[in-house]
Amino acid sequence: MIDQTNPWQCLHTEIGFDNSYYSARRDTVRHRSGREHPYVSVRTKFRGVGVLPIDAEGCTTIIGQFRYVLDRFTWETVRGGIPLEISALDGAKQELAEETGLRADHWLHLFDLNASPGLTDEICPCFVAWGLHAGEVRPEQHETITQRRLPFAEAVAMALAGEIADASSVALILGVQARLARGELPPGLLALLG
Repeated sequence: MIDQTNPWQCLHTEIGFDNSYYSARRDTVRHRSGREHPYVSVRTKFRGVGVLPIDAEGCTTIIGQFRYVLDRFTWETVRGGIPLEISALDGAKQELAEETGLRADHWLHLFDLNASPGLTDEICPCFVAWGLHAGEVRPEQHETITQRRLPFAEAVAMALAGEIADASSVALILGVQARLARGELPPGLLALLG
């Protein structure tokens, strides 16, 4: 049997920094082995969400933008941060509409990812959307984004080549590819990608 119980006991917590997006926390913890040490973590007040839209021709739309923290331009699936009180699906619909102008009739919640579980508690729900309808792009005021429509197979190639390097975007694209290869997608989505 695999022991999945919590081996940690929190002895003391300090909040080192707090804003409307996250807090930085320093806990003094004791492991069941008896060892005590500090554990620093980022506790999010938003969650990331990722969306891979698939259109009637089996193409997807990815988003390009300059990421300040990375100091470079990146290609990603539709991504955004949503307040914790908003459902993951509602947040995914909101981000898809903002960044691409698209609405979708069908949604598949593929999985929830942990961004960096040794450092942060952020969870990123990932969705595939199809049955798309065009609308007006409405990025947030501080976003400068570029859309790129491409065949799904090309997005897979970009993820494998490192041209798409955002972890949740890569996982989402390759997760859809793996399910496609096993025939484990809903029939309507299989028909678009098959």
